[in-house]
Amino acid sequence: MQFNKQLTNSLLIGTQSSTRRRLFKESGLSFKYISPNIAEEEILSNKQIPQSKEALFLAKAKALSLSKFNKNKKIICFDTTVHIKNKTIFKSSTKKECMGVLLSLNGKTHSLYTACVIMKNEKIIWSTIEKALITFNNNSKIDLIKYVNKNFNKIVNSVGCYNIEAEGKALIKKVEGSYYTILGVPLISLFRELIK
Repeated sequence: MQFNKQLTNSLLIGTQSSTRRRLFKESGLSFKYISPNIAEEEILSNKQIPQSKEALFLAKAKALSLSKFNKNKKIICFDTTVHIKNKTIFKSSTKKECMGVLLSLNGKTHSLYTACVIMKNEKIIWSTIEKALITFNNNSKIDLIKYVNKNFNKIVNSVGCYNIEAEGKALIKKVEGSYYTILGVPLISLFRELIK
């Protein structure tokens, strides 16, 4: 994939996700990266936002936080949210929390939304949100404990505590939706917009 240098030089990708950065690198793209720093749970607290819109709300908040200090730059930010029934799942910080998340997803189907926003000078130029449904196998508790112990350093930064691109795929029975959506980048939609 080739974009002209004028375009890529005018872009800042707001993500600290190694998976997202790897996807762009594998696509032959070289971008400048910057990490947005927002408190996601705090931003969503006490707000009546439908689950299907939370990822977009957070992606906009990330882009706005970066756009304020990067004038005349196009900022691209993402967010991925995971939902099981009426509960939004946030990132975990301990093995115990990861186990709790995986047990809540085990044997069930959950929703995953990935949003992307392009913003310039604090105004949204383009946005999209994509949905996937992921169904977990009925994994044994012992298998989940082994998975968390072996992969904790990789999954602790992933919403849902599984890496579908690595060993996490063994936990999953069925996927409905784009693989890129699950990885956290609506890649085809974004590239189509950038080419325009």
